Amino acid sequence: MQSSPTARYIDVLTLPRVPLTFGSALIGRAAYALVFLPLLYAVTDAAGSIALGGAAVATYGATASFLSPVRAWLIDRFGARPVLALLTVMFGGALAAIATASLVGSVGATLIVLAGVAGAVAPPLGPTMRVAWGALAPSSAQLRKALSLDAVAEELLYLAGPALAGIALAFIAPGLALYVPAALVTVGGLCFVATSAVGDMSRRVRTTDVHTKSRSLLLDRRFVGVLLPALVAGAMSGTLSVAVPASLEGNGGPAAAGVALGLFAGGSALGGLVYGALKVRGSLARQLVVVSAGLLVASSFVAVVSGAVAVSVVLASAGLFFSPVMIVAYVAAHAAGGERQQNAATTWVNTSHNLGGAAGSAAAGVLIQQGGVPTAIIGTAVAGVLIIALSGILARPASTSAKIMK
Repeated sequence: MQSSPTARYIDVLTLPRVPLTFGSALIGRAAYALVFLPLLYAVTDAAGSIALGGAAVATYGATASFLSPVRAWLIDRFGARPVLALLTVMFGGALAAIATASLVGSVGATLIVLAGVAGAVAPPLGPTMRVAWGALAPSSAQLRKALSLDAVAEELLYLAGPALAGIALAFIAPGLALYVPAALVTVGGLCFVATSAVGDMSRRVRTTDVHTKSRSLLLDRRFVGVLLPALVAGAMSGTLSVAVPASLEGNGGPAAAGVALGLFAGGSALGGLVYGALKVRGSLARQLVVVSAGLLVASSFVAVVSGAVAVSVVLASAGLFFSPVMIVAYVAAHAAGGERQQNAATTWVNTSHNLGGAAGSAAAGVLIQQGGVPTAIIGTAVAGVLIIALSGILARPASTSAKIMK
């Protein structure tokens, strides 16, 4: 892969096939940012229980996260186009089924099962798009910019999605609101599947010996070293999502916490743009250690500041490091996945982040109960430092991936 140090974001957006491929993928991916609130309230209203609504959201999230490596393996094994098309139709249908069932007043158990089915068949549009960038962006500099742009777009989707869903719920029933992500993922997902970039992935699978067994990426210690920073980033994000509302409970309450966490997402989007614009030298392993350490250090100041303004400033600063961690991890995953395990590699990065987020949220609740917000933040930071140190040891010899961003 040749170097292109003068690559700009506009260069990436005007590459052949990029507008249609990236645009259609974003339409489909927007559905994910719009699902959670309508799902929660649709089940709550139909079943008459917020507990059952929370259980439906948790079931959806659990099946979506824990089965993501299986969906990635299916794509790598049978090709992106047929598998993604099937998953997209099934996911859109599952969301429409939940919407309809909630509107007719189905029992909570039925809605929870449907939520689990929806999560199980959620099409990995994001990971597949990140694989497609490897073919669409012909140089290493353009690939990094493309992945930076992708990360920023995803941050903005999850920043705007819940707000738009909340506004919609003020005017229409939650069940009706669920039809919107169902339509978005079906239209955007199928348009994405129809692009030549996705078709090329399927052709690569067909021209490779499908009976050749690939060694599991998780048996490669260097790849595990790449996943650990994503795990740490997720853990700190999950910790903050619980610690910040607790910290601001008597100082602005939910509104202040929402603004502060929104600034974290905004800082992450800005950090991704800036990082993609820079020409960063050094191995991927070293970059992961540096930006992950920056995230931990900046986030740790939440433990020592007070007040909505101070917490918001700290979170905006910490957010600058979040997207760069994920961007470098995705670039490293591109290198590690080779021809046959691209989707699996990028999906494992997502899965590591999600597992870290779940662990961070769960641990934060216990630590805050026992010792307060500072205990939760510092506890996550200390554990994160140890994990990042292990990551540096495991990933250090990754000579094949270390050169890609020089």
